[in-house]
Amino acid sequence: MKTKIIIIVIATISCTIFSQVRLPKLISDGMVLQRDASIKIWGWASKSENISIDFMNATYKTVADDKGNWSVMLPEIKAGGPYEMQINASNSITIQDIMVGDVWVCSGQSNMELPMSRVSWNYPGEIEHSENKYIRQFLVPDKYNFNAPEKDFTDGTWKSASPENTPDFSAAAYFFAKEIYNKNKNFPNIIMKLKCSEIVL
Repeated sequence: MKTKIIIIVIATISCTIFSQVRLPKLISDGMVLQRDASIKIWGWASKSENISIDFMNATYKTVADDKGNWSVMLPEIKAGGPYEMQINASNSITIQDIMVGDVWVCSGQSNMELPMSRVSWNYPGEIEHSENKYIRQFLVPDKYNFNAPEKDFTDGTWKSASPENTPDFSAAAYFFAKEIYNKNKNFPNIIMKLKCSEIVL
């Protein structure tokens, strides 16, 4: 049975091909981090490589293990943004346009996968007026491994709601995010994020 998950948020990785430090596709430009919770930032590097992360006027340091895996836990952060994160080792990666808000994972089958482009006839003007930098989607590609967990997605980027991007958004997830955003947009300390991806059960 196929289950669909998608990522939308309310509130891309730039690295060279020969770099030592690498990040998963989910940790990239435009990402939204969960507010009021400890946040894990992780990736890969050379064995025993020193890594430092500069974020919101603080520096966090760690060392890659003997397999090149590393991770850092950031403290709880209030909603806000946009922020920039700098990850430094033998190379540097800058992640831009980071928001801190609420993350939602939207899971389902064809009902969750149904894109806005296929329901636009019933919501005239919705896509044309959907520009909103606080609503973002990360669509996880269809790729399955029933033998072991995958370390990263094969593809995927964060995309903000806009007339160009919204047609590919999950319709159910988009309207859910929009409703939450409209309820909270008058509160300056709340930025919402809706996250979806795709899995198979």
